Amino acid sequence: MKLDSKDKWLIVGIGGVTLLVLSWIYRGTIKKGFSYFVNKLTDTAVSEWKFWNEGNTKEGSPATMERLRKYWKEGAGVTNWSDARMTDEAWSASFISYVMKKSGAESDWKYSPSHSTYIIDSIKNKKENNKNPFKGYKPEEVKIAVGDIVGKPRQSGVTYDTTGAYKSHTDIVTAIKDGYAESIGGNVGNSVSMTKVPLTADGKIDNSKVKGDKYFVVIKNKK
Repeated sequence: MKLDSKDKWLIVGIGGVTLLVLSWIYRGTIKKGFSYFVNKLTDTAVSEWKFWNEGNTKEGSPATMERLRKYWKEGAGVTNWSDARMTDEAWSASFISYVMKKSGAESDWKYSPSHSTYIIDSIKNKKENNKNPFKGYKPEEVKIAVGDIVGKPRQSGVTYDTTGAYKSHTDIVTAIKDGYAESIGGNVGNSVSMTKVPLTADGKIDNSKVKGDKYFVVIKNKK
């Protein structure tokens, strides 16, 4: 069927309205070259960071307590803890789980109050080369990209091949600028804060420039 000019303009108009509605629903900052999930993930992480005044607001106020309840309950499924315990316990993994769930990771992610749960699962995905979009690599194996999750140990003796529960920490990479990966995580300085991860010239983590605990895993995000 041949379309006249009026029909063509009608189709263009409908398409424009559709895009406008979709952008209104998302209300995020669309970054070209990234999937919808990566855009939503980084936008959500940055939004939480902004809520905490870029790391300058600390846990303890009524507003931040409400946020912590969301991280624990909606992210990690913890429903029976007191506010005092939610503050006393490390909530960084619950924060990551909350952001992942809000961004639409669905059943591909292992939601947990412990980073090691989903780190171990991602490494298993990589070793099995299965269809899960989250796969854990050694830092020297891969370049860092926006949407990746980077992890450090929080106890001695933890390596890439460690299995079983262990103390650790992860952040979400939200941008790459000037030789650094900007990563956002929870319970950093009793807030949601940004950490700049030094990169090598070819875009991998430069652990020689990292102070303190070194990164031992990069969870690549292909969702």
